[in-house]
Amino acid sequence: MKSNIKKMNLYKNASRILNDLEACGFAGESDLNLEILNKFDQLHYHGTDSVLDCIKLLDIGKSDLVLEVGAGWGGPSRFIASKTGSRVFALELQKDYSDVGKSLTERSKLGSLVRHINSDFLEFSADSMKFDKIVSWLALYHIPKKQEYSEKIFKLLNEGGSVFIEDLTLGSNHTDRENQMLENKLFANSLVHYSNYLQIMTEAGFSIMSEKDMSIDWKNFTRERLENLRLNKESYIKTHGSEGYEIIEDFYNTAYTSFEKEVIGGIRLVCKK
Repeated sequence: MKSNIKKMNLYKNASRILNDLEACGFAGESDLNLEILNKFDQLHYHGTDSVLDCIKLLDIGKSDLVLEVGAGWGGPSRFIASKTGSRVFALELQKDYSDVGKSLTERSKLGSLVRHINSDFLEFSADSMKFDKIVSWLALYHIPKKQEYSEKIFKLLNEGGSVFIEDLTLGSNHTDRENQMLENKLFANSLVHYSNYLQIMTEAGFSIMSEKDMSIDWKNFTRERLENLRLNKESYIKTHGSEGYEIIEDFYNTAYTSFEKEVIGGIRLVCKK
């Protein structure tokens, strides 16, 4: 699974964020301004606004131990730690993303609160450790064996612990014809319909506290994101090169057209053990 995920264009170059930071005046190993970093290190929709919603919905506090599944560069993990003082484990499948993320955390002076772990979630072992909160943004659909990993999330939680998930679902117009595209372009391994998502979480033992269909919201977000990228094409090429632009435009276009055609949808879910 680790090598196959690189088929997804968004994940081809883990170091591209360093180009963005250098263009903002943060070169080499210089200390980072977290507010500037957060403009680039959030790989999900609506950035830190979504993470703030998560903090409020789960009531994350200083005493909490938090696990982020599919952390990427660790943007949400750093933001949660900085806002709440909680200890956060940033679990990421891809070693290059995990390594860059660890460097960004150290440059942000958050190393005492955020720990980066490079592991496949299906193989991840916390020994006897359990978490108060588990969070994930646009990552769980990458992981195969949805029922198995949903049960694992449940087991990793302390009694009374809670989960915040934003994830992709199958859209109302999805057919089997799109499966190969979704696998190649979005690295989709466990996409299910909205109702099935709720059913699987319930069967894993969770009580669903709130659920929201994000499909229209994310269609609009991905459209605006693509339009802004194209409007700022010259600036992006200056920082990332022509190939970098082509890669990110292809990914952004795939995401938007998949939402627009209702091949995929989205879910926000808060659950409790």
